[in-house]
Parts: sequence; C-alpha cells; structure tokens
Amino acid sequence: MFDLGHVALLMLAAMVGAWIWRGLGLRDRALMLVRQHCKQVDVQLLDESIVLSRIRLARNQAGRFGVVRRYGFEFTVTGERRYSGSIQLHGSHLLGIDLAPHPFPGSGPVHQDCPSNRLL
Repeated sequence: MFDLGHVALLMLAAMVGAWIWRGLGLRDRALMLVRQHCKQVDVQLLDESIVLSRIRLARNQAGRFGVVRRYGFEFTVTGERRYSGSIQLHGSHLLGIDLAPHPFPGSGPVHQDCPSNRLL
C-alpha cells in the first residue's frame, strides 16, 4: 500500500506546507513592522497590505545563508498621491525599510513668492 516513494512525497508535501506556513507568519511580521514604521514617520499605509515581490538566498552578517524576502507596499502623506515602499527580511530579521521620496507631513504649502522655495 505505502512504499518508500509515497512516504517521500508525503514528507516533501509536509515540508512545502511548513515553508508556506512560515512564510505567512513572516508576512504578518513584515506587515506589523511596516505599520510601526509608517506610524513613526507620520505617513499612512494604504490598503493595510503588503505583497511579496522577491525571494532570494543571501548571507547574513554572520555568514550564514538564509532566505531574504522583499515585500512591497504603498503609502500616502496627504491622501492625494500614492508612493511605494519596500521592506526586506532575512529570515525574521529586519534588513531595512525603504520609502520612495515624498513630501514630509506638515511641511506646509510652497509659496511662489518666497525665494527659498525655488528650485535651482
């Protein structure tokens, strides 16, 4: 009924399932970190979601190999325009959060008659 091939397939399916389950947990961790970062820099995370954009193998600072996951997200400052951002995790360790160039909240409107607001 069961032979060694069936057992190997079941073990492979269990390993893939465990990898996907862990990936979902890491996605939740990344979303939590993005929420915290957006709150700290006073921007609004849009759609309350992130999307996996890249997976690669890399070494950490100690030289150990691991999976680096990059998630993308969108945020806004004023609610008028969307900006993109990304977060990278090496395993469950945060590598960094990058936000696209955007205006700072509360910087106020730019006045045309003020010479310090002109671009050179």
